[in-house]
Amino acid sequence: MFAFLNTLATDQLITMYTAEKYFKFLLNLTLPIGFLFEMPIVIMLLTRLGILNPFLLAKSRKVAYVILTIVATLVTPPDFISAIIVMGPLILLFEMSISISKIVYKKRLVLLKEAS
Repeated sequence: MFAFLNTLATDQLITMYTAEKYFKFLLNLTLPIGFLFEMPIVIMLLTRLGILNPFLLAKSRKVAYVILTIVATLVTPPDFISAIIVMGPLILLFEMSISISKIVYKKRLVLLKEAS
């Protein structure tokens, strides 16, 4: 990301880097994206606890896409390409989370039937 942003600087611009700005940029970009990539684990846990189910996730897909688009735009620099680069994997992670939720939900139903 840093190399890409460095190529945006033209001959008329002078880039001035400091350690503070570099680490601020790094923390503002990597921490939120790192937390967002934990989405399948969080959804799996919530499904296992019975708070979410795959039907609810599939039903709220459109709203989730809008929210993921807004979040991707907020955590990336003000650049359309960066937002798309982050938005794509987030949407794929959401779809993967729905699949994982289906598996966990089926296992949970089997365990509940065996317990009763």
